[in-house]
Amino acid sequence: MPDFRRAQGRRYPLAEVLCMVVMAIMSGRCAYREIGRFLGHNLEELVSCLGLGRRQLPSHVTVRQVLTHVDFRALAAAFRRWAAGQGRRVVSIDGKSLRATVSEHDNERQNLVVLVSAFCQQTGLVEEVERFENGRQSEIGSVRERMQQRGLLLTLDALHCQKKQPV
Repeated sequence: MPDFRRAQGRRYPLAEVLCMVVMAIMSGRCAYREIGRFLGHNLEELVSCLGLGRRQLPSHVTVRQVLTHVDFRALAAAFRRWAAGQGRRVVSIDGKSLRATVSEHDNERQNLVVLVSAFCQQTGLVEEVERFENGRQSEIGSVRERMQQRGLLLTLDALHCQKKQPV
């Protein structure tokens, strides 16, 4: 995955920063400062497991910079490549809106960011994540591509049980 940062100011490899962020989020730490505290509390283990030479980990400011500037499409493509080798059979698909992303909440042009996830029952892993804005696309449209793949048993929620599906 391409690193957007200049080589001159890079202290931590992008893959390791993203790995630490995923560990923090899986531990229930989702805010930038919480992620920073998680990294500080688990310093020894993270340095040992990730083979980092330094005894200092990224701050919450560095984590924020990485998360706000990382190329989501490249990250999702790298994740899909990894998940492709994990074996797929039964896949559950669902979309969730991200809080604090709502714009123009008080009129008909309301918009927010939605993540649609494909979860594999056998491996217990999220295989694919797609991000879109509900003002421009619907969950149904984003799931259609996935539904055309052969050899998968899909489980979907009631949203996808419509006679006429929007484009």
